[in-house]
Amino acid sequence: MFLRVAVFVLLVVLVYYGIKSIRNSFKQHFDEVDAQKKARDQSDRARGNIVELEKDKKTGVYRPKDKKD
Repeated sequence: MFLRVAVFVLLVVLVYYGIKSIRNSFKQHFDEVDAQKKARDQSDRARGNIVELEKDKKTGVYRPKDKKD
């Protein structure tokens, strides 16, 4: 009886740590992808040829922002 419980607990622990490892691996991969995307977006914005759009509250159409300097 004790052996069954020990094997069951061991299997649960192994599955838990396996799922945790897979989750951490995916999280690390997507964190790297997000960092690359953020760096790319920042470099694109620094170039200055990117037009930022703003959603019109009345019509819901996206239009270029007004530059008020």
